[in-house]
Amino acid sequence: MSHDKKMTSSRKHHLKSVMLAIAANWIENEKKELVAAKKAYMAEHCPAPNTSGDQAALINICKQLHAAIDKIDEDRYDILTKVGKADKEIDDLKI
Repeated sequence: MSHDKKMTSSRKHHLKSVMLAIAANWIENEKKELVAAKKAYMAEHCPAPNTSGDQAALINICKQLHAAIDKIDEDRYDILTKVGKADKEIDDLKI
């Protein structure tokens, strides 16, 4: 017969609380990393527009921004359509 040592409930509670503390720390670190990655991406891909200049230059900047927004909206719509189609195919395969 084997004599298994059972863990006391206080020891289990302590280990559980330590594991939860470590997991909470990991989650907090991941959040910080995501914020830093987002800032780095935005700095690289979305530089602040130069708003100094006359009214015609500002109107031109607004038109460029509007065109970029339209393109992004089209891309987003295309991606959502593809995801919806893939989800439907997955549901069909599950049946």
